Amino acid sequence: MSKRILILGAGEMQVPIIRKSRDMGLYTIVADYDPNAPGFKYADLTLEISTIDFDAVLSAAKKYQIDGILTTSDYPVKIVAKVSEELKLKSMSTSVATTCTNKYIQRQFFKENNIPSPFYQLISSEKELVGIDRFPLIIKPVDSSASRGVRKVKDFTELQDQYPISKEFSKNGGVLIEEYIEGNEYSIETFSQNGQHNIIAITEKRLIQGNDSYFVESAHILPALLREDDESLIKTTVLNLLNKLNVDNCPCHVELKLNAKGVFIIEIACRLGGDYITSNLVPLATGIDMLGNLINVSLGNEISIINSNDSIAAVQFINGDNYNNSTDFIENYSSYVSESCVKDFHNREIENSLDRMGFIILSADNHDKLSDLLIKIN
Repeated sequence: MSKRILILGAGEMQVPIIRKSRDMGLYTIVADYDPNAPGFKYADLTLEISTIDFDAVLSAAKKYQIDGILTTSDYPVKIVAKVSEELKLKSMSTSVATTCTNKYIQRQFFKENNIPSPFYQLISSEKELVGIDRFPLIIKPVDSSASRGVRKVKDFTELQDQYPISKEFSKNGGVLIEEYIEGNEYSIETFSQNGQHNIIAITEKRLIQGNDSYFVESAHILPALLREDDESLIKTTVLNLLNKLNVDNCPCHVELKLNAKGVFIIEIACRLGGDYITSNLVPLATGIDMLGNLINVSLGNEISIINSNDSIAAVQFINGDNYNNSTDFIENYSSYVSESCVKDFHNREIENSLDRMGFIILSADNHDKLSDLLIKIN
């Protein structure tokens, strides 16, 4: 009899993990409140329930006698941890899940444990904005994702205008303001099991240009091109964070900035990195199967982190400026493209990840060649 895995979430970004579970021969149970969620068509069994309803998820987990539970999105992480604790399954702890899904709690943890990170302040009402005069600042919901409600504000008027927008994207109503850190931005993918931490990949992040108020990714390049001492500093900082947080039996996605003063941790999530980084770029560049590892760690099986590839991979997102070039590139340079998706064109400003018009996943033998390919798109 096949083992049973319960996956929370069936949106576009969850499709790869659902398909992977089926490919691994598992009986795949998928939960989502949306009856039209695209991932449902790949499931053995679909459950139309909220992924953040603990009682409903626990009831389903018991009913179907699952062998593991997982998610690749932020909101259900705490449910995964609580259900795993209740049923004695493998996952991150509820303490880690709570810290990794609330940006304010993260900031407190960073401060208490001397983890280098930006200055911050929790804002619970508009009157608490009075007296803030330190700009530019980043304003963000404490518990949102996909860059929704996140904006750089340059003065008090912009701060005041953005506050209700950011608050609307916050499930608990909390809004965080923090110091804007200059520097290059990177994301780090890690996997922890049985007390052992592994840094899998460091990815360079590029943002959409033209409006520096929003922080929507234009591209991710893996591996990042780094000096040896900078790479060492990043790895040391991230491993220290994982140790102090007591991360175990889960992947983590860490976002940080690097400048002349050092490394500053921006956020940590105890899930796989999104934006096709872990589902596509890591396997292309390293040969490491992050989706398979997530499934295996959830089932209590040993993960595999053997690096068997030596390629450069990237995902280029499609926006208004590169839309026409992207369609031409997909047709004329198909030998470099492993996957692509072109959505309908629109003229809206791209304020979060959901506003992008598709993607191109490509790979090459070296950074110079990949850079040339990205130039052709952009």
